[in-house]
Amino acid sequence: MTDTALSKGLALQQAKHDQPAFTTVPTTTPTRATLSRVLSDVMVPMRDGVRLATDAYLPEGPGPFPAILTRMPYGKTEPYCAMPAIARHWVAKGYAAVVQDVRGKWGSEGRFEANKIGNEIPDGTDTIAWIAAQPWSDGRVGMWGESYFGFTSWAGAVGGHPALTCIAPGDITLDRFRGTYRYGALQLNTVGMWAIGMAARTYQGMAHVDTWHLPLAEMANAGGVPSPYFDDVVANPTPGPFWTERSLLQALDLVRIPVLHWSGWYDNYLGRVIADWRDLRARNAPTRHNHLFIGPWDHEGTADALHRVGLLPVDAGTGAHKWDTFQAFFDRYLMGLDNGFDRRGAAHVYTMGADRWIDLENWPPPDAVATDIFLHSGGRANGLDGDGTLDRVRPGDEPPDRFVYDPADPVADTVEIDCWSLAGQMGDRRPIERRADVLVYTSAPLEADLEVTGPITATLHIQSSAPDTDFTVALVDVFENQTAHLVQDGILRARYRESLEAPSLLEPGRPYTLTVDLWATSHVFRKGHWLRVEVSSSCFNRYDRNPNTADLFGRAPAGVKATQTIHHAADRASRITLPVRPG
Repeated sequence: MTDTALSKGLALQQAKHDQPAFTTVPTTTPTRATLSRVLSDVMVPMRDGVRLATDAYLPEGPGPFPAILTRMPYGKTEPYCAMPAIARHWVAKGYAAVVQDVRGKWGSEGRFEANKIGNEIPDGTDTIAWIAAQPWSDGRVGMWGESYFGFTSWAGAVGGHPALTCIAPGDITLDRFRGTYRYGALQLNTVGMWAIGMAARTYQGMAHVDTWHLPLAEMANAGGVPSPYFDDVVANPTPGPFWTERSLLQALDLVRIPVLHWSGWYDNYLGRVIADWRDLRARNAPTRHNHLFIGPWDHEGTADALHRVGLLPVDAGTGAHKWDTFQAFFDRYLMGLDNGFDRRGAAHVYTMGADRWIDLENWPPPDAVATDIFLHSGGRANGLDGDGTLDRVRPGDEPPDRFVYDPADPVADTVEIDCWSLAGQMGDRRPIERRADVLVYTSAPLEADLEVTGPITATLHIQSSAPDTDFTVALVDVFENQTAHLVQDGILRARYRESLEAPSLLEPGRPYTLTVDLWATSHVFRKGHWLRVEVSSSCFNRYDRNPNTADLFGRAPAGVKATQTIHHAADRASRITLPVRPG
């Protein structure tokens, strides 16, 4: 790893704090009001006496107005999240907008404890009560937010104040453990680095943090930026009391108001957003008041500005569609307008490759057929020049494929990028696919368009020489010019193959069957394109490297090589299962 590559990745993460994401919010709906005044740095008292710095943006006119509240740790007037622009957008649509620094951040008093529900639930409830009591408020409050301020929106809903009528949380999950660890692998580039950067009242500089550092548990300290929260995250790689104090999942039964769950196909919380929507749908929420909204976005919504995800162009109107959908949700449930939003399908998603939005009565789509696509080779599927193929025919007597995963030389294409902006920075995957430690399986050219909409899983029949290791699977769209575009991927840490709560090591050399969850997509593979599947054992530093040892998580001082075997014979038919919709 070069110092240049490392600094480039860190610089991308830090630079976004210094410039706004946008200065105006894209929209196609008419202006209803103009900004009258801003009440800045109002210190709102909480029940324990701590005061939270709060700004209220008010429309012209006598009012009173319904209010949209956002509670965030990133600075209510700092450039990064563009909250002044967003607040003015809500005002232009006829709402009061309230933005607050959470406890212990920026202008607010108290001590910040990341995702601590013992703080965020009562602080949200007290803030909602304060808003409802203001002369400019009509007593109705909605909450909107992405990422951490999506979490505080959920906390507000759990608090149950009667003035809160609806929430629109995006790119976040109620289950902070599963939002931090993806099937045992730490989301290092994103959530792991966030855990270090949030250790200060404002932003903590990370210029000397080296994600290659081993042991991982000492990474923050070695970079000169100690973070008790990062230490706790690494010390708790399985569910337990630490995560219970940061999870709202157990309180989901308390959420009885309309919810707009939103995310993007390349967001690092996508799978959990869908899971939270399904969990709430199965519990108390009225079916038509619990909405799922997924676009062609990553965590930073880069498609709205770049009009592409990776190598694939997307419609130029995705940004306006996003904000118009937010407004339609609030207009229906907060302002009380009968605009038909509650009569839409339960899920509203963007289909990539076709540039269209579709409405679905359920997720996954009832007409999507789970279709097995099998891995084949003559035992030499290593890299693009190998003999790996894909088709729908179950294999017969075929030799397995093998590769060596070396933690000192992992697949490391994300080291130089900010994975919060993954869709805007990922490129042609062929450099990855030329590696000998990446197995590559490619179909024949498609004879017709193929729509894949719904959840994706891969079943791998494996053996490993290591007591623990990772397996990664990527689904790729190969264009007519041979460029390879990532559609979706997944990872599984083998010791968690049966349980996240009770990990168990592998017996080296013994065969196992693993299921790798690639979450979901809505994507059309065009006629003449190829389907491709990659199988490997690393995706660094998007996730931490598995050292292939039996050490406690984060404690291994070095890694060892592992020989990995992928079987694809009749009795061990490794495959990817795609949700294929009729054309």
